[in-house]
Amino acid sequence: MIIRNIPALCLAFGLSSLLAGCVAQPQPEPKQDARLDTVVSQLDQSLANQASTKAQLQAQQEQLEDQEQNLLALKASLGKVLEAPAAQECPKAVACPPVSEVSNKTVVGGLEEVWFSELGLALTARIDTGVATASLDARDIEQFERDGKPWVRFNIANPETGEVEILERRLVRTIGIHSSGGGETKRRPVVKMAIVVGQNEQTAEFSLSGRSHKSYQLTIGRSILKDVMVVDVSKRNIAPYVLPDADTDRDGVSP
Repeated sequence: MIIRNIPALCLAFGLSSLLAGCVAQPQPEPKQDARLDTVVSQLDQSLANQASTKAQLQAQQEQLEDQEQNLLALKASLGKVLEAPAAQECPKAVACPPVSEVSNKTVVGGLEEVWFSELGLALTARIDTGVATASLDARDIEQFERDGKPWVRFNIANPETGEVEILERRLVRTIGIHSSGGGETKRRPVVKMAIVVGQNEQTAEFSLSGRSHKSYQLTIGRSILKDVMVVDVSKRNIAPYVLPDADTDRDGVSP
């Protein structure tokens, strides 16, 4: 009896072991597809881009509205200007009278013929407000003493005849002239001579220097022009000299 049930017991034991093995072993979870994550990320980025674009469009719309308001305001302002009454015509400017009419000063040009009463001759002078003391082209300058006083002997060329005029004048002072190259200062003697410019006669100081490299024998500076003359450099020979009634003495001192 027992022997007959052995196969049945074995069969039952095998089935129970098989069922127990199936229940104890857990089933693996299904893997998530990576492509789905990529699609979701792309959708999120697209939504963010759309939101940014929308914000930019909204800002541009606001700017356009502001510009439209400004244009309307400008149009209104222009309309008021165009509707304003026409401005009255300004009176015509009256030209200022010449200097000679508003001042008792003599108007001289950039170049003038001046008269040296002591020499009895005329020289062409360059009028230069940039220099203080007038200067005269002189040659063979020699200083000496006469009666215990310093004198100067020098030559000038007569512009009409070309002859040399020998002159002697008392030495008033000397002035220092700096050379253009920055070298040593040169001393020039200064003498007084009577001169007539236009209708103005005066005794003025002249520094003596060899001016052979210059275009004119004489330069008139501020010391002669001051308070009595004004210069119009655009003109020449507009103040012809008028000869005085009496000359100055030969020593360069008025009688």
